[in-house]
Amino acid sequence: MSAAAAAPRRTRGEWAALAALLVAGLAVLAILQARRTAPAAGLVELFGQPIARLSPFVDASGAPVSIESFRGRTVVLNLWAPWCVPCLQEMPSLDRLAARLPDEAFAVVAVTRDPVGDSPSQRTFARMGLKRLKLFLDPDGKLEPETGARGFPTTLILGRDGVPLAYREGAADWDSEAMVARLEALAARAE
Repeated sequence: MSAAAAAPRRTRGEWAALAALLVAGLAVLAILQARRTAPAAGLVELFGQPIARLSPFVDASGAPVSIESFRGRTVVLNLWAPWCVPCLQEMPSLDRLAARLPDEAFAVVAVTRDPVGDSPSQRTFARMGLKRLKLFLDPDGKLEPETGARGFPTTLILGRDGVPLAYREGAADWDSEAMVARLEALAARAE
């Protein structure tokens, strides 16, 4: 007897039950995905934190940059990697956020763990045609443990005085109306 002949035959009812399970599973996945990418969802507010003491990083040309150079502005500090698909998906919205928020009040700072010069992150920025977002590099990866990042993307929102206001793991629609309103509310509350 062949293996095909030995396999049990499924009835229409069994196939219908399997199809229903598949549809239910896809619906659950869609709900989870929607929750994960909801505009302002996943932004965890932080209270009573000391000023963030973060290691310096560098700009695309290799010039040193400190987080203190952004003092006086609310900072959206995004840690990302060029191989991270969710990071790449949110880069355009971070670029639009940087264009949308006033420079004197906000800084959107995207930092990746790449070396200075021709690197995957520099090629990614060029390919995506990002206009406002500037490339910052952390070749030694010091910011990851200092911010508590467990993966990419991770975003830390710092107040004008450098105090952490909120934290997010995972991609977000950063320039959505809900997220911009949330960022503005965080900034106002921190003043």
